[in-house]
Amino acid sequence: MLNKIVFVAACCFLPLCAHAEVLDKFPQIQGMWLHVALGVLFAGVALRIHWSVFVLALVYPALWFVSLLMEVHSFDLGPAIVAEAGQSYSMNAHAAAIVWLLGVVGLLIWKTRSKFFRTSTSA
Repeated sequence: MLNKIVFVAACCFLPLCAHAEVLDKFPQIQGMWLHVALGVLFAGVALRIHWSVFVLALVYPALWFVSLLMEVHSFDLGPAIVAEAGQSYSMNAHAAAIVWLLGVVGLLIWKTRSKFFRTSTSA
């Protein structure tokens, strides 16, 4: 009977002290920055082709960064990521998303200004 009680107690309390490795299921920091570079590059090429292709080129990186930030901020995975990788993982995820967004905005500004300067000098 004592063995059963010890077994039940062990089964109830041992999972609480288990440490789950969650970072191997998430992208590495280099992968985040690679998504930034390729996302801005493909968006720039798509913007040169047509604006609708540009919008389509924004869909995958936008969904990728949104899902990454949602996982970093989730109530169950967020603390596990911070415990395993530290605060730098979260900071890199936010910085990569912001740099990608600024790159896309910069491409739009570049396109509108170059179109504005091209039409104003030819008239």
